Amino acid sequence: MLFALLAAAVAHSADHPELSPGDEAYSAEHFEEAARLYRKEAELGITASQVNLAFMYLDGIGVAPNAQEAANWFLKAAGQGNAEAQQNLGVLYQQGKLGAPNPIEADKWFRVAKANKDIQTIEKTMTPEQISKAGKLADAWSAQFKPR
Repeated sequence: MLFALLAAAVAHSADHPELSPGDEAYSAEHFEEAARLYRKEAELGITASQVNLAFMYLDGIGVAPNAQEAANWFLKAAGQGNAEAQQNLGVLYQQGKLGAPNPIEADKWFRVAKANKDIQTIEKTMTPEQISKAGKLADAWSAQFKPR
């Protein structure tokens, strides 16, 4: 699968350098406990825990697989300016994990994340009108959600 918790752990070190209780449980392969602890931390607004919990839902590690729940946690982290979460939202829309593939929403999130390679790839499959709409949606989202 494209998603890896190793990447999420790297994201965690960027905004919270010490291992969290969730990280420790995950490292010990106590996945259900890790999910519970990540949820607790995520609900407190810890971006890295939001991303880690999203990956757990995406991959069904310690929780039942649920792409919509993963998207909800990615969205919370995206609202705090986390580019990894923003890019992963784009991937979910691109791959149709949240319904039918949606290149406009995918392009929006890739633009918000400044994921240039993903932008170039998806825009090869889009009409100029779709590209324009994605750009407007990305601008509107970015104006509404200023990272802390």
